[in-house]
Parts: sequence; C-alpha cells; structure tokens
Amino acid sequence: MKLSSSTIKDIAMLEAFQLMRGVSEIFSSSETVSRLIGYFNETDFYEAPVINEGKIGIVSLRDLLDIVQPQRTRLSHVWKSVGSIGPNGNTLEAVEILFQNDTRAIPVVEGNKIVGLLSQVEIARALSDASELKEILVTKVMRHPVITIDSQRKISSARELMLERKISHVPVVTAGKILGFATARSIVYSFIIPTNKTEPGERIGEMYGRMDGPVSGIVDPNPFTVGPQASCQEVSRGFMSTGKSACLVVGIGGELLGILTPREIVSILRGAKGEADKLPVSIVGLTERDGFFESAVAEEKLRRVIERNLRFYSQIQEVVVRLERKNLGGERTRYELTAHVRGPQKQLHAEAQGWDLLKVFDELCEDLDRLMRKSKSDPRERPSRRKVQAP
Repeated sequence: MKLSSSTIKDIAMLEAFQLMRGVSEIFSSSETVSRLIGYFNETDFYEAPVINEGKIGIVSLRDLLDIVQPQRTRLSHVWKSVGSIGPNGNTLEAVEILFQNDTRAIPVVEGNKIVGLLSQVEIARALSDASELKEILVTKVMRHPVITIDSQRKISSARELMLERKISHVPVVTAGKILGFATARSIVYSFIIPTNKTEPGERIGEMYGRMDGPVSGIVDPNPFTVGPQASCQEVSRGFMSTGKSACLVVGIGGELLGILTPREIVSILRGAKGEADKLPVSIVGLTERDGFFESAVAEEKLRRVIERNLRFYSQIQEVVVRLERKNLGGERTRYELTAHVRGPQKQLHAEAQGWDLLKVFDELCEDLDRLMRKSKSDPRERPSRRKVQAP
C-alpha cells in the first residue's frame, strides 16, 4: 500500500489488513518440508503459515537450513508459534509482536482463520514513503560490526553461522574485499534437486551432496550496497527496486561498515514509539469552552511536530504550550500561544497570535518545525524567539 506524504506515525496507525499479503496456501504440520520448499521456490516467499494441532504458527526458509531429508521430514519438526494479530490491529502492535518473538512475519488471524501474513518486508515497504526516513542516515540504524565469512570457508560453515546467529545473510569476503552475499535461500536451493512426484503436491526432492565446497560457489555477486551518507528511505526503496533483502554499507575505500535488513528499517518505527512515550507534551490553558478545538487534538498535532524532529534535536526534556486570551473589546477573543521546548543545553521558543485559534495553533506548529530543523543544522545556535503574527 503506497501512501503520499505519510509520516512514521501514519504508518504506525495503519491496520494490519492494509499492509498484509494474502496467503495462497496454508500448510498442515503433517506435510513434508520438501513440499514447503517447492512452495517457496514457486512464490519467492520466505515464510508460510502452518497449523499444528489447531495452533497457528509459521515456518521460514531459514528454519529449513538444518534439514537433511526434506522429503521425509514433517513440518511439525520445524513449526513454531510466533503470535498473531487481528486484521484491525495496527502496525505498531504488529512490530512489537515481531520483535518480542524474534520473527520476520506473523499471521493475521480473524476468528480462527488465517487471512494473511504481515512481515517486516511489508512494513519496511510502507515506511519507504515516510518523510522522516530521508533524514535518517543508515549509520544510525545499521548493524555493526558485521559478521562475515571468508570465501574459502565451507558452505557448511556458512550454514552453521546462520543457524547460530539467527541470520539469513552472510557477506562473503576475500582479502578484505567484499565478493557478495551467501543467503539461507541460496544454501537451501543449492542442495535440493528435482525428482518425480511421489505423492500429490510433492514438488521437490531430497537434499543432496555435501556442503564441503567453498562458500564462494553460492555467493550472490551483485549485493545491494550504499555509502554511509545514504538515507534509510533510499535503502527501503532499494529493497523494493532490487528485490534484495539485505543492504551493505560500504566506505569510500570499500571497507564494510554495516548491514541493514528490513528489520533495521522497521526498528525506526519501534524506536519512534519509545521516544514518543517518554516525551512530556502539555498544553496549558486549553479548556472545553474552546469547542471544536479539543485538547487531545491539539496535543496530537504538537506531538507529531516534535516526533518529526526528535532525531535532529534528541535532547528534548519537555514541551509546554501556554494559551492566553485577550478581549480587546466586542465579542471577539484574541489568542496568544507561546511554546517552550526545553533541553539540558538548549531551549527553543516560539509565539503565535491571532483571532482564529486553530489557525494560530497551526502557525505555531509550523514555526516550531522550522525552528527545530534550523537548530539541527547549527548545534551551537543560541536559544531564540520567533514571533508569528497571524493575519
């Protein structure tokens, strides 16, 4: 689902059914691993929903790395419960479940029926339209130092590394130079050969050969790479355009600085939640007599402005807006708003005045946004006061 001019908060509040992908097949735990591999091969999916004795879970492609005889192994041996979410649960709830269960995807369940899967890939794709991501450098969220493997190491060593570290991508290097990626997908598919169908739905045969060849033999030689000045939005959109599910951050000299997957992009959304929860925002002087302009609505507008700039001005301790009214004769009321953004070393102030409270508040929020963005470009700037006179 593509949104125009969206924010991280907009994505966080989307409901699961708006982002989930449909499922063309639901597996039983009594089915074979080889049948699931065939499904992955045909659909290019990484996870599939599996029902085990009435309980709902998933199996991922990485879970199959340890299987020796997929045609004789049942999915009950690799199935795992990872939680689920209803179609009306929001993205933020889904992200918490994903991280708590250390999984890439969760089933979307309505009643007792699986209606879709929601994964980090779909959430990262939605976040690619969030305006804040173009302001966040990859160096802020990338994983480092990076776990790598030498090109002459055995494929079995790469598989063991993935299982031990619970990762699906390992950069392959030789003499400090990056050759590409070894992936869980490449290992599983490289050691499976087609056979004749032995039963209905059976598509793939047994694992063959030994994994004692060099990992350079299964490397993807065209990794998705960016420099350290790239934005998270660039990476998120690159995942879509390249079809890759991992990105290497490479320095000017070709040195490997970090790695990102959709998980690191999704972590931005989770981090924004934590920062917002800790940020005290208050509006003093707004009462019920203001009618349509409810306190909750005003506070939400203000919070969104602050959240957009938290990564530029991360030392915020408190945000207070004070409202004063002045009757200058007649029945009209003139509103004066003063905002104070306080930090340990810096304070920002903004004011707005006018006859229409909603317009005055919007002017104040816009000015705060400009002031905070200007502040991040010059960290030595002294506290300043900006005045806005509403027409």
